[in-house]
Amino acid sequence: MKHRSRKSQPKGSAPHRPYGETVKDNENFKTYYKSQNILSEQEFDEFYKALQQPLPTTFRITGSRSNKLQLREIVEEMFVPNMQAIEVEGQVFEPPKPLSWYPDHLGWQVNVPRSLLRKSAEFAKFQKFIVAETEAGNMSRQEAVSMVPPLLMDIQPHHWVLDMCAAPGSKTAQIIEAVHANDQLNELPKGLVVANDADYRRSHMLVHQSKRLQSACFMATNHKAQQLPTVHVLNENGEKEGWQFDRVLCDVPCSGDGTLRKNEGIWNDWRPSNALGLHRTQVQIFLRGAQLTKLGGRLVYSTCSFNPVENEAVVAEVLRLAEGALELKDVSNELPELRRKPGLTTWKVMTKDGQFVDSIDDVPEGNLPPSVFPPTNVADLHLERCLRIYPHQQDTGGFFVAVFDKVKPMTAADKAKVAKSHGEQVNEQEVEAAEAKEEILVKSVSKEEEDQETTTPKDEAAATPDNTSDNAEAIPTKRASQSGPKRESKRQRRDVRQRQEAPFELMPPDNPDVDELVKCYDLSNEFPRDQYILRSESEEAAKNRNLYFVSKAVKMVLESPDKDRLHIVNTGLRLFSRQGSLQDDIESPYRLTTDGLPLIEKYFTTERRIVTITNKDLKVLLVENIPKIETFEPDTQKKMEKLANGGCILRIDLAQAFDKPLKTTLAMSMPIWKGKSSVNLLINKQDKRLLCQRIYGVTPDKKSEA
Repeated sequence: MKHRSRKSQPKGSAPHRPYGETVKDNENFKTYYKSQNILSEQEFDEFYKALQQPLPTTFRITGSRSNKLQLREIVEEMFVPNMQAIEVEGQVFEPPKPLSWYPDHLGWQVNVPRSLLRKSAEFAKFQKFIVAETEAGNMSRQEAVSMVPPLLMDIQPHHWVLDMCAAPGSKTAQIIEAVHANDQLNELPKGLVVANDADYRRSHMLVHQSKRLQSACFMATNHKAQQLPTVHVLNENGEKEGWQFDRVLCDVPCSGDGTLRKNEGIWNDWRPSNALGLHRTQVQIFLRGAQLTKLGGRLVYSTCSFNPVENEAVVAEVLRLAEGALELKDVSNELPELRRKPGLTTWKVMTKDGQFVDSIDDVPEGNLPPSVFPPTNVADLHLERCLRIYPHQQDTGGFFVAVFDKVKPMTAADKAKVAKSHGEQVNEQEVEAAEAKEEILVKSVSKEEEDQETTTPKDEAAATPDNTSDNAEAIPTKRASQSGPKRESKRQRRDVRQRQEAPFELMPPDNPDVDELVKCYDLSNEFPRDQYILRSESEEAAKNRNLYFVSKAVKMVLESPDKDRLHIVNTGLRLFSRQGSLQDDIESPYRLTTDGLPLIEKYFTTERRIVTITNKDLKVLLVENIPKIETFEPDTQKKMEKLANGGCILRIDLAQAFDKPLKTTLAMSMPIWKGKSSVNLLINKQDKRLLCQRIYGVTPDKKSEA
């Protein structure tokens, strides 16, 4: 990033400070927001003081896991009682507490600065617990207000859901959890989660988030959100139609001043031009999201900005462009414990020179789009239904959320579906031609993209964080300019080449490897044989190193005749992985994986690859590396000897193995590889440590983990 000298510093920005020094004050920020009348004079002072305080640590318990209430009990009974009134460096801190507005008390807050966490034995122990459970997929560290948009989407397991600007992926994780809300019933959801991001490298962060949650319904893509292509899939009647989604999240790139509590650099870098330069792109992304929302579906627009130019002005413009197809929804009765303020119905616009202007007539032609100003029909738009969340209300970051229902046809796809529902004939070619024009319309709703680059120079817009309010300690934030227009860099050109490699290919149901797996593992005929995929790299395809499984919804997308328009970064749940060197009596070279075991276990029809062991034997497997069968209890030795060699399932009966309920949240079915004389537990080192520490109070030594 280029640095500006003092002489070239634009008006309206705070003076630069020496490196490492952050003064949490900005007169231009105060002037701007006081002029907007976002709060009363007294409340503004409370708001400003809150911005100068560090942000609490917040986390949530994975809502789709069957053990979520057990994990909440661990926090409430094992940690909270030992963390009462702990004093660190003369300060007394309260114990972790649940977020009052988060359903089922699965969201929690810790009011201890990160710098002091390790200075208390109890808080340090709790932090290690959170880190371990996060890696296991049982928790997610996430800023509190960042949890709000997915909760207001009202996601059901059968919904197709699109997250348009998804990286780094904490909201995506919430969405996946909601789609998997029926996991306790051992059902594979009918829904689909498409998580898109404009930055190729950052889109891989989505893959990491999704792997923790083990979803076969997930797909990560790499497109500019406003240019997300239309992909045609076959509906239930076998008719081709452009894909649309039941729920869409437009958590757009923004200037990010709602994140001041964790992104201190904004105190020095804040200027009104940050918001002005992003307004057009935000409108484009939101409009494309509206086009991709099903008739009757729900669309959520959100930012972590206080600025009405990025919030109410964008909402007003898209409502105008939608021509009655979108209805701003009143969600005041949802999340009733969440304190919020209504959206603004009037606001002022400040130029990049720091001057307020009343209308577009006061601005030189071409400098600003008319849509940044309040529209004349603002009273008819019900902008007060938007949610404004301020830091001083519940000790959070700042956020803006608006929820919409799509109530009327807006696109060619909408109109075609209505016509078909009335029994009318539809010309598919005309529909596809109209869809192509709609994609172009999104790009032309404002001035050409090159003009925006002159409004928001890269070294200004990129200096501010994005919309993501996730905890900085958990995952890095994206930059506001990532979806904005800018010249293609060498890295981006390299990314394009990378993303064109290794497409995901469906395997035919009569593939020899699939036949072999069905026979080897005695899989039920109910388990789908036509939903396996592999990465078609030359070496991978030759050996079929890893076999992945996808849901029916993902399969529909992969079977699309124009799927090549879609840059898929990752999809599928890894079920099997090819083992290296093999002995002669192995039926299949494929071993079971931790990721895929919960899905496939219920389809085993015989017990010849399933063994139940004791508490003592489990400790041997966790502490020792590839123990000999002779080291187990005599009864377990007999069971092991009867097992077929190769991939098997290990089970432990918690009720019989322990005198009191086991305080563990990991599913107690695990994959193993059984050889002639030894057994290897196929879980990663992190999970091994987690189990050892939780159950036995010991940690495997490095030698045993090698």
